[in-house]
Amino acid sequence: MPKEMLRTEQFYIQMDELKHTLEIGFTGEANEPLRSLNLSHAELTQLLYTLLDVSSVFRGDTAYFEPKSGQESDV
Repeated sequence: MPKEMLRTEQFYIQMDELKHTLEIGFTGEANEPLRSLNLSHAELTQLLYTLLDVSSVFRGDTAYFEPKSGQESDV
């Protein structure tokens, strides 16, 4: 059973603990669902590392981690 973790006027986030998935849904006017994105635990982890990398670039900080060898950051 999905558990709602966050809801704003633009999107919502739900997690399913049994399936280890996360759903990010986007809503339009009158809060009707427009699209949703389902992520596995592995995809969620990749997204979090990417967002941390983007945040550190925005702030001018050093990254918390180094990209995998042979892989450059796109930001």
